[in-house]
Amino acid sequence: MAVRILFKNAMLRSGISLRLNSLIYKRDSSYRSSPIAQDSSCYAKYEVSSSPEEWKFVERLLPLTTIPTPSDRKDLPSGWQPQTATFGKYPYFVHRTRNHMLPVYLKVSMRGTRRITQINNVDGNIWMLEEAIKKYLMRVYGDKKIIATKVHEVCGHLCIHGDHVSRVKEWLLKKGL
Repeated sequence: MAVRILFKNAMLRSGISLRLNSLIYKRDSSYRSSPIAQDSSCYAKYEVSSSPEEWKFVERLLPLTTIPTPSDRKDLPSGWQPQTATFGKYPYFVHRTRNHMLPVYLKVSMRGTRRITQINNVDGNIWMLEEAIKKYLMRVYGDKKIIATKVHEVCGHLCIHGDHVSRVKEWLLKKGL
């Protein structure tokens, strides 16, 4: 590649036409080196149709613009369960995400040594939710682990030190949240 560039510069200084220069200088990987596209009739035969009867087959293939409401079945193979608790049942409420999933995430930092379980979309009394989850995790782990938590009341986040995602999801599903 370097030889080509040097040769090109030498040719420009010597006054040889640019047409000859473009024949010698060829780019290895660029859209400019690809052949120019021709008329679309050369590539594929197609027919434009505006028939609604034919358009319904195309609509099947298009992605959905809204997320469909999930079914109310509780025995789905994925293990997903619908939210059964209503807003006034508990003093706190954990809203599902727009994909109807639990907003419980594992945040890994410090090259994998720090693991924090984060619960988002919390409404109501977040301090009571923190106390209830802390009590549940203490009952599960006993005195083996210290459960450290951090509450961000304005954003509605609850952070728990350690990887407790599966336990927290299990507890939320049991409560119907």
